[in-house]
Amino acid sequence: MRRPVLALLTLSALALTGCGPTAGDIQALVDGETTYDDALALREDVVDAGVECPGTDQLRAPADPSTTFLDCANGVMAMAVAGSEESQEELLDLLSDEENAFVLHTANWFVISRDEAPLQRLQDELGGQIDSNP
Repeated sequence: MRRPVLALLTLSALALTGCGPTAGDIQALVDGETTYDDALALREDVVDAGVECPGTDQLRAPADPSTTFLDCANGVMAMAVAGSEESQEELLDLLSDEENAFVLHTANWFVISRDEAPLQRLQDELGGQIDSNP
């Protein structure tokens, strides 16, 4: 028990001095969930996991500029990163209305797809939960 506490204190000190991970990185370590600053960062991990996403045009939400969206430009997949808990809840509500879609989500990010197979691969690599909308 002593080592995790010491490690978290060390990471916190590094973050405060600007020499280490951000507060979000530390929270992700504690929660065991990866968070992202924007959809482009999420896209990078999606591509690294072996899932194609040819689009790189990120859009920001007008009401919450820290919430970002990215369409993979293949007509199959899109992703979003919520900038706040309120935005996250709004996104979940919107995605629950999407018919014939699968949604992988956790922490502050979402990947929506018409095909469940790439989301299963992403779930193995990035974690999260897959929900489907018939």
